[in-house]
Amino acid sequence: DAFLSSYWENSRGGDNLWSVVWLYNRTGDESLLPLAEKIHRNTADWTKSTQLPNWHNVNVAQCFREPATYFLFTKDSAMLAASYNVQSLVRRAFGQVPGGMFGADENARIGFFDPRQGTETCGFVEQMASDEIMLLISGDPYWADHLEDVAFNSYPASLMPDYRALRYLTCPNMAISDSRNHHPGLDNSGPFLAMNPFSSRCCQHNHGFGWPYYVEHLVLATPDNGVAAVLYNSCKANVKVGDGTEITLREQTNYPFEEMTRFTVGTSENVSFPFYLRIPSWCKNASVLINGKKQQTKLAPGTYACIEREWKDGDEVVLNLPMEYAVRQWQVNKNSVSVDYGPLTLSLKIEEEYKQMPSTETAVWDSKWQEGADASAWPTFEILPASPWNYALRVQSPITLQRRNWPSDNNPFTLSSVPMEFKAQGRLVPEWKIDEYGLCGVLPYENARKSDCLDEITLVPMGTARLRISAFPMAER
Repeated sequence: DAFLSSYWENSRGGDNLWSVVWLYNRTGDESLLPLAEKIHRNTADWTKSTQLPNWHNVNVAQCFREPATYFLFTKDSAMLAASYNVQSLVRRAFGQVPGGMFGADENARIGFFDPRQGTETCGFVEQMASDEIMLLISGDPYWADHLEDVAFNSYPASLMPDYRALRYLTCPNMAISDSRNHHPGLDNSGPFLAMNPFSSRCCQHNHGFGWPYYVEHLVLATPDNGVAAVLYNSCKANVKVGDGTEITLREQTNYPFEEMTRFTVGTSENVSFPFYLRIPSWCKNASVLINGKKQQTKLAPGTYACIEREWKDGDEVVLNLPMEYAVRQWQVNKNSVSVDYGPLTLSLKIEEEYKQMPSTETAVWDSKWQEGADASAWPTFEILPASPWNYALRVQSPITLQRRNWPSDNNPFTLSSVPMEFKAQGRLVPEWKIDEYGLCGVLPYENARKSDCLDEITLVPMGTARLRISAFPMAER
């Protein structure tokens, strides 16, 4: 009865359960099965239809997958459905915002669901890991779509480009990133909007795992001895397929900043196997070329395309995923709108003024610097707005894409290096200001007065913008 009894252990027992899955799959040791049952029995109950054990943002992102993991042992479909339910429940209540996450700050609170509420960097990484595990368990391409939403739009903006400092909380609408205490506007008391290398140790332990987790799930084996490209990024994968033949699959792409992904098969002998390609749910006109010849198969959004043939060395598959604009409206948040371009959500480009600060001054109680450490090598940065941010978006106006050169350092997630910008039109909303807590004010009501002047504004992919407006009031004219 003491097993997994404390708050954090009790919430997060599913991580232990996933380790049991890993070990059992490799050893077949049946003594692990009672351990799995014990872990599930002593873990918080994430299976209730309308309530959660707690509403801590990282716990929700990390723990909702526990019932689905237990499904692997019981084959009880209710366990799998329970994980889907938590994913939906928290987003219906607090997730009516772009970027794939939900406004929980530390803990979700009634009334605090505006897009100026944020999620911990830990929460982004754990949600990405959960999406990957749910994809492995279910095969459902929904989880790959959702992973991309978080990975491309929410996670990168929580980090400095060199990964040496991060922000504890990052929000879809974020007009200031300073070191003030913004409680109770945020459910945290501390300097949690600054880019700090050492302000809160949980996120420092976690932030470096986000991209490695992502990379190791790009290419997966399938039960029919094939291979599936479920996430798209440049890589080389060594895979056993068909009768056990080992092949090399090389993937070349700048996705999600371009539409084409090229695969090249390397094999010492001809081999037959199915090759699956995920067609994202947002893509209506995907196409596939094999050795330069376009395939006539209908590629439905939100499914896998299967190419089953005998493959030879040097065979090439080109997947084209044409990107289009789409507008989402968030009824719960005053009918605000966000704009997507393929898997990328677009944000207002706000000029960013960086102010360097001593990191020792903003380290909180559990994150003090080690004696003798050179804190000057790990500075904190405040980011202040150097251009207007309080714009309503005129959705009737056309949005035009302007492409730029691919960055030499291969990091497209900064304002200075992003390879695409978008021109749109908007009107200033004078009453939308920094509020009494020093935060980006909550969204103005739809009938709030807007400037008579229609301005050209620049939009950028959400993940590149450390300051951003991603859910806009709507300008009707």
